[in-house]
Amino acid sequence: MVLTNVRPGGEYTIHAIDGEGDTRLHLEGLGFVPGTRLKVVSRIGGNLIVGVRGSRVALDEHLAKQVRV
Repeated sequence: MVLTNVRPGGEYTIHAIDGEGDTRLHLEGLGFVPGTRLKVVSRIGGNLIVGVRGSRVALDEHLAKQVRV
């Protein structure tokens, strides 16, 4: 399932990144790599605040759809 379909407060493991090129590199640079645990802190509209590797990251809906958990 993609990250936009999960509930706030839940903890998940990243299974894959679907983005290509710069999108994929950007997400990997933020710590979104397969096998990493993350927590969805909150959802505001289609945007998410996600805790990953000790940091909180804001993702817009487009980027969040590229992360499979």
